[in-house]
Amino acid sequence: MSVPVEERFALEDLATAYCFRVDALDDLQALLDLFTDDAILDISDIGLARMQGKEEITQFYIGVFKDMTHHQHYVSNFRIESYAPEQAVFWVYVNGLGQSHDGNTVDVHVRYRVEAVKQGAQWRLKEMRILTAMPMPASLTEIHADRT
Repeated sequence: MSVPVEERFALEDLATAYCFRVDALDDLQALLDLFTDDAILDISDIGLARMQGKEEITQFYIGVFKDMTHHQHYVSNFRIESYAPEQAVFWVYVNGLGQSHDGNTVDVHVRYRVEAVKQGAQWRLKEMRILTAMPMPASLTEIHADRT
């Protein structure tokens, strides 16, 4: 499979942008702009919800931003599964750290499987699945109990 280098970087940048915007915990619109209107965010594999459409995704992240004081995500092992000029599928490994307002902490090791589509000149998240890579800590569902 041949992927133009600028497209590879753009897809990798999409994964990084998602993590940066989640970590900021302060600009919900910038985060939502990364998704298509009909996007799917499926985090059921790690014990949370499966959402479809920006409204459900918005409600989820309103809660996350409210719950957390800090987030930090580290992305590695970027790999493209398939590529066409207007759509691509890629994987990344992610280590996610967080602290909630009640002092609870979370440290997760997951994999993102992302289906991305190109809208104009921008790649967007069409379907994002967060999958377990290591066992999930109990603190994940303690912090986000109402988002399962």
